[in-house]
Amino acid sequence: MNQFIESGFLGETVLWGVEVWRLLLALMLVFLGMLSRRVVQWIFGGVLKKRVGKTRVQWDDDLVELVPKPVALVMQVLLWFAVAFVLQLPEEPTNVRKFVINGLMAALAVAATWVAFRLLDVLARAADRAAEKTDTRLDDQLVPLLRKTFKVFLAIIVAVVVVDKMGYSVASLIASLGIGGLALALAAKDTVANFFGSVVVFTDQPFHVGDWVEFGGVEGVVEEVGMRTTRIRRFDKSLATVPNQTFTNTAIVNHSKRPMRRLRFIVGLGYETTPAQMQAFLEGVRALLATTPALDPESNLVYFKELGDSSLNVFVQGFTLSTAFTDFMETQEDVLLRIMQLVEEQGLEIAFPTRTVYFRDEHWKPALAALDGEGRDGET
Repeated sequence: MNQFIESGFLGETVLWGVEVWRLLLALMLVFLGMLSRRVVQWIFGGVLKKRVGKTRVQWDDDLVELVPKPVALVMQVLLWFAVAFVLQLPEEPTNVRKFVINGLMAALAVAATWVAFRLLDVLARAADRAAEKTDTRLDDQLVPLLRKTFKVFLAIIVAVVVVDKMGYSVASLIASLGIGGLALALAAKDTVANFFGSVVVFTDQPFHVGDWVEFGGVEGVVEEVGMRTTRIRRFDKSLATVPNQTFTNTAIVNHSKRPMRRLRFIVGLGYETTPAQMQAFLEGVRALLATTPALDPESNLVYFKELGDSSLNVFVQGFTLSTAFTDFMETQEDVLLRIMQLVEEQGLEIAFPTRTVYFRDEHWKPALAALDGEGRDGET
């Protein structure tokens, strides 16, 4: 068989002294590499997806969803390795073989790392589902941080191994980095400060994922806490990315930590209100708040506060037992409507800004009288 190949057309050499049969076999392996991606995706997306859909656990569904693409890439790179060995690439005058093998090794490392990242994502999803069943929300923000941390360390380890396998000295490479150590430290000071800021968040726990916070002009709901930044979803649906070092020297207001929510406003009555009417109105508002089940009965305050510029101001304050925004707004709406009804029932009026001008100089009286007379003549 070997004699037939060597003596026939298949035994002839082409570029770099590679026989024709090796070239044809290499082309076949390249085609199989391209085909292998579709085969792997068909296996995971067709056969395995139907089987895992019948199980009660969720992690196998995540595995079938996340793993196919990186696994297909690993298969393709392995077939490309076979192509490199079949071709027997030359090592002189230029070491083409080493260059290609190193490139494929780096590609295989990237593909394998991608597979490892996807497996970490599967574990992270399982951990997220477990964290949702717990009462504390610390694990909800700890899982994404650990996932990112493990990915960073894994990428560093793979990079070191690949560099070592390529024949480069890792120790000398690290030593050479020491020359620019000072510049690197200065450039990384913000990164270090952000890291310690994340440590503060996880140790002091000023907020958790899902909390409504306000600090430094930023207000919204915490979506994710990372090693370097924290993501806040504003109420206009925009996303704010805040460096973690901000939390080391900024006052943080956590609205989600309050046990109740304050309802406070001013009711302005007209100056036509008599003292007796004011007293009856105050008693009516106090009774109104006391009969509102959504309010804390021990925190209700109703007082005649001040004589305003154009109204008699009544201070009203209460605390809703629910901190949800919709519950708070519904309670406030109900209280305001009932106060309006009380004002109407007692024959009072809610004041609005007015101003009365008095002329005290005597020489204005004849002119005013003349104008008043002309007005009456015009009317008659």
